[in-house]
Amino acid sequence: MFLVVGQGNPGERYARTRHNLGFMVLDRLGLEFRERGEALLAEVEVEGEKGFFLKPLTYYNLSGQVVAPLMRFYKIPPERLLVVHDEMDLPLGRLRFKAGGSPAGNRGVASIAEALGTEAFHRLRLGIGKPPSRELGAEYVLSPFRPEEWPVVERVLEAAKEAVLCWVKEGLLPCAGRFNGLDLSQGLGEKG
Repeated sequence: MFLVVGQGNPGERYARTRHNLGFMVLDRLGLEFRERGEALLAEVEVEGEKGFFLKPLTYYNLSGQVVAPLMRFYKIPPERLLVVHDEMDLPLGRLRFKAGGSPAGNRGVASIAEALGTEAFHRLRLGIGKPPSRELGAEYVLSPFRPEEWPVVERVLEAAKEAVLCWVKEGLLPCAGRFNGLDLSQGLGEKG
């Protein structure tokens, strides 16, 4: 059994912001989500394995409150959890699989790690680049992508969709080898 969590914030106000890349990736999968407690949940079966795709409605920084109870109830091991989230330490156009490790300041990932009592889950980090200054971090992640960034965002969303499906079917290592070296940023900055 597996669980894929897309990180984001509920509501139209946040729909096209940098912090909602995780939600956007799950939306690309064409799944039927149903409201379940403080989350939107899609139940699927992929090649004989039951699994779930989850969009927490608790707001980004509290997502562990929804993830941990679901993991415990279904006895999903940490290595079958994939958290899809935005990452300031990667430039826009890059994505990276990661197994375990520090949340590196990502409060949503920290919330999940704290609620589970482990960092031993998998992550798909989607680059959004750094804000102009560290103090503007919160404002930056909650800001929408600029119009000139959207062609890159679209390529990232398509690649991330394929990366998620790869992880579900093949696990972390083959997918990391296939996706971690991609650079989808072509054309970015030509108008900037």
